[in-house]
Amino acid sequence: MVSVLGVVGAPGVAAEPWDGDSHTRAAPPFQLPFPCGQDWVGATYTDHNPPNSVDFNRADDLGDPVLAAAAGTVSRVENEGDTSYGRWIEIDHGQGWTTRYAHLSRQTVSEGDEVAGGGRIGDLGNTGGSTGPHLHFEQRANGAAVKARFDGKQAHYWGKKTYTSRSAC
Repeated sequence: MVSVLGVVGAPGVAAEPWDGDSHTRAAPPFQLPFPCGQDWVGATYTDHNPPNSVDFNRADDLGDPVLAAAAGTVSRVENEGDTSYGRWIEIDHGQGWTTRYAHLSRQTVSEGDEVAGGGRIGDLGNTGGSTGPHLHFEQRANGAAVKARFDGKQAHYWGKKTYTSRSAC
């Protein structure tokens, strides 16, 4: 296992919940999962599953491109049909960090593919247990969903906020 300060499960680091910003020292430089310059509303809910996930929307977003939030290796490409995440992708960014992208209409990558940060991985959709087109997004550290960060800043929790993508600008 790679020893990284602040990564739960690394040698010498207690396997307990993150405290403050300690998890950001090992985090990749995550960006919004959308093309440069686009505005998206990110919504977070205390009753969301998992609570730290973010749902992204904008007008007429069905079929819009979804990009990798950071470089990595595609570790999962799943289709759960009309339940749960529906069509979804997971990217392994190393050092225990992964991202998940759910409710996609189309996946354009396969397991094992290397993706660049800002590379297209699929299209926004309305699959699974979704009640309308949106992107369900998660950042995970050692398997646990953590509060998302974009451009080095924590996303707004709890409620809605408009974000402008700087991905691949």
